Amino acid sequence: MELYIIRHGESQGNLVTKDMPDAELTELGRRQAAEVADCMARVPLDRIIASPLVRAIETARPLARKLGMPIEIWKNTYEVRSKGLYVGPARQQLKAAYPEAVFPEEMEADGWIYPGDETAVTGNRRAREVYAELVRRFSGERVAVFAHGGFNRHLLLAALGLDGDSDVYFHQNNGCIYHLSVQAERTRLQYLGGMKEMSG
Repeated sequence: MELYIIRHGESQGNLVTKDMPDAELTELGRRQAAEVADCMARVPLDRIIASPLVRAIETARPLARKLGMPIEIWKNTYEVRSKGLYVGPARQQLKAAYPEAVFPEEMEADGWIYPGDETAVTGNRRAREVYAELVRRFSGERVAVFAHGGFNRHLLLAALGLDGDSDVYFHQNNGCIYHLSVQAERTRLQYLGGMKEMSG
């Protein structure tokens, strides 16, 4: 599997100190999403996966439109959240706003539940479950996952065989891309960094 892990573009929540669990992209974030699409469009992707949080969906949307592909929403790729419960938009509301996206039945119809009160331990466990499912289902495929800084860190730790309490951190600007080649015998980190370097 060729796995591309992408952090969402800048969101309104990146600019304020108050809690905005499901903020939309800023104008800069939309430009970053367009740059990601331009960069990733040359990759023959088999699927695009995104977190249910709108900043991730909005970052994936330009690429999905460019390639004519759906965005598969995986509920368990939401950001690691230490604050309290958040109830997201109703499924029909999300479908109307983001027709490119396919929302799973596990997302509650009247407003999906973003549990909150998560620790690094539980966030890491969730990311490892997601990574195991990616490996199990998509061997030999090229997959882009649009998610979040905290979740992506745990996903990268899982992919690289590092413990959840590792001191290794990954610098992630908004819109950055990590490319990993996942094979049975090893996982190779092919690329990490910004879009300009990858396309250059």
